[in-house]
Amino acid sequence: MTDNVETTTPQTAETSCRIELVRVDERSGAPQRMTDQVVVEDVITIMVRDVGSFTFLCTPADLEALAVGFAYSEGMIDSIDDIVNVAIGKADPATVSMQVADPSGVATKRNMIVASSCGMCGARGIDKALSQTPPCGRTLQITRHSLIAVTEQLQSMQDVFRRTGGSHASGIFTPDGRIVAFAEDLGRHNSLDKAIGQALLNGQDMAGCGMALSGRVTFEMVAKAARARVELIAAVSAPSSFAIETAERWNMTLCGFVRPGRANVYTHPDRILDLFEAL
Repeated sequence: MTDNVETTTPQTAETSCRIELVRVDERSGAPQRMTDQVVVEDVITIMVRDVGSFTFLCTPADLEALAVGFAYSEGMIDSIDDIVNVAIGKADPATVSMQVADPSGVATKRNMIVASSCGMCGARGIDKALSQTPPCGRTLQITRHSLIAVTEQLQSMQDVFRRTGGSHASGIFTPDGRIVAFAEDLGRHNSLDKAIGQALLNGQDMAGCGMALSGRVTFEMVAKAARARVELIAAVSAPSSFAIETAERWNMTLCGFVRPGRANVYTHPDRILDLFEAL
């Protein structure tokens, strides 16, 4: 963790809970009463001093990372050095307090509710991202095998998903294929903000790294990756047309349907070293 950021360490949060249900299964005949685990969704408030409050519907774990990653993705900070402190509330563990170095320069909507399915809000945020985000660098090179292996590594780390089937995962990986920041949440955007926050808190430079995602890729996911200067996205699911368009614009390699033995490469395929040898 970066030394200049004052933080507190929260107690381990419950990411799943046990519930009773009735399972209908036509193959086995009569309905069955049973218990199962579901992913926890809770209300968490991040209060940024002199900026505003942001209420999240999310899985209540890795909250410091969520706060840091959200502040970075929303442009409240440019680096971890811009955070004075971030702390989980002692009296109210559902509240995270943060202070940034220059709140006067933050042009972010105040008192906003961020749903578990919510990403970048409004046309203004999209226009700002398009105009202010420069193309990423061109240093990352990986093999076809590494591309597929990193999503398999991501899936092996998804403990909450194994228990509940109800969470998304995001990971930041280095050019040698190691996932160095990882997070799960019931929301795709929350999991990505948490992974970005973990990387920042651990002093991990994300420039030239890749990003592995468990779900679909939309514009706001590409925008968060571009701001972090990530060069490649490897997603298990599909991208949208706007995600492909902006990945092309920002010089990013975008891969979808990355599954065992196959992947679709939509933009800038030259980062995958041995791709054209197989054509």
